[in-house]
Amino acid sequence: MSHSLLHQDVKLQLVSQLVYFDEEKTRFLDHYFPDHGRERNKVEQVLFVYSSVLEKIVNDFNETTLHSSVIIGSRVKLRYLDDDYEESYTIVFPQQTDAGQNRISFLSPIGMQLLMTKKGETYGLIVPSGEIKVKIEEVAYDNCGQI
Repeated sequence: MSHSLLHQDVKLQLVSQLVYFDEEKTRFLDHYFPDHGRERNKVEQVLFVYSSVLEKIVNDFNETTLHSSVIIGSRVKLRYLDDDYEESYTIVFPQQTDAGQNRISFLSPIGMQLLMTKKGETYGLIVPSGEIKVKIEEVAYDNCGQI
């Protein structure tokens, strides 16, 4: 597949995500968060911000913007600052999770914290044992953001 066609496919995936979260957000939230509570409200707010990040990427679509922030379909390589250990995850829709391939849902605790992070930045991830400092070493859209 040519580079141009691949980029068209990627852009189409991102536009499809925007359309999905615009048209199916309520159904999506009802499915994963049937109780109208704090967690659902938090995810709804995250999806609102995520859609604006995605719109910016689509409107200024190029290699730099595509790989600058973690979006659904991105592979993110992070380095744990306490021991320099590196690990990669691909952030996916809930139905695409696969622990064996390090594909984690954007709704998971780690996935939600990594969503919209930026390459080169340092973040504190909240885990059951406390907070772990990580640096986002690489972000690459892995062509797996299809719905």
